[in-house]
Amino acid sequence: MLSSSWHMLRHRPAPWLSRQPANGRLPVLLIHGYGCNGGYWRPLRGMLMREGVSHDTVDLEPVTAGIDDYADAVEAAVHRLRAATGAPRLVIVGHSMGGLVTRAWLRKYGAAAETCVARVVTVGTPHHGTALASLGIGRNAAQMRTDAGWLAQLDADDRGRRALFTSIWSWHDNIVAPQTSCRLPGARNIALAGIGHVALGSHPQVLRTILAEVLTASAPSATLY
Repeated sequence: MLSSSWHMLRHRPAPWLSRQPANGRLPVLLIHGYGCNGGYWRPLRGMLMREGVSHDTVDLEPVTAGIDDYADAVEAAVHRLRAATGAPRLVIVGHSMGGLVTRAWLRKYGAAAETCVARVVTVGTPHHGTALASLGIGRNAAQMRTDAGWLAQLDADDRGRRALFTSIWSWHDNIVAPQTSCRLPGARNIALAGIGHVALGSHPQVLRTILAEVLTASAPSATLY
């Protein structure tokens, strides 16, 4: 209720850029999920601000468009954030459908996109679909059904770049069914428990895990553990 009835209703798109660009921390682009906007990320944005991490959000419009249709908006946002910070690379964090949008963007823009991404963190993303997508409206909802040919093609197209990904998900996700749909083969998978789908964007354990991924990706010599 806090997310949908407060944060998202009061969202005003604007980047937050650290005044300490030399801190070595890569900027972060935040991509929301189905039926949301950038206001979903308010709790995480607060943490990133406190940590001096520059970041921005993308609003996916129109709400019912196909997932591939959002790729150009992501491309534009990536260019804006890199230009504003002077960073050669960034980290992308996508919740739910936002993770699929990121994969669609990487597929469309290929090697040029890969070179500017240090890490992609998906949070509660139905990489293999969700049964509840049959209740949604729009082309994007249809593409997230468990039997969707779009998902099967995406899976075949991006297997070679899975090392870029970390998938954070919950055994108690109440929107992604089955929950194991969030497990992405070839990626770093982090399974948590006792956290619902929308709550993934504000739960302290999830926020700390996302921040750890951002900081690890920002250290050139670091390895994910």
